[in-house]
Amino acid sequence: MISSFMRSQIAAIFGTTLLTLIPAVQFSGIIDPVSTLEGAGALIGRIYPTTHFVTISRGTFSKALDFGDLSGSFLPLLIAVPVLLGLGTLLLRKQAR
Repeated sequence: MISSFMRSQIAAIFGTTLLTLIPAVQFSGIIDPVSTLEGAGALIGRIYPTTHFVTISRGTFSKALDFGDLSGSFLPLLIAVPVLLGLGTLLLRKQAR
């Protein structure tokens, strides 16, 4: 998605890194629990896919939870894939042949 706005691949990689790592660290529950966030931070924390990935990772490795216990966290990840692919496809400019 970011590469549709950037002119070079290096800029797209750098922009993607910044735009994914900063919200992932700040709002996904890696540092502070998502339940303690307020306002826009809480909204970002609930919809950002990294939040659900962290929940799955912690549940699997720290608490030995099985698929049934974590099934609620898999749905947002499954929704994020087609949404991001669709947005990337829509935003990509047509190239001349």
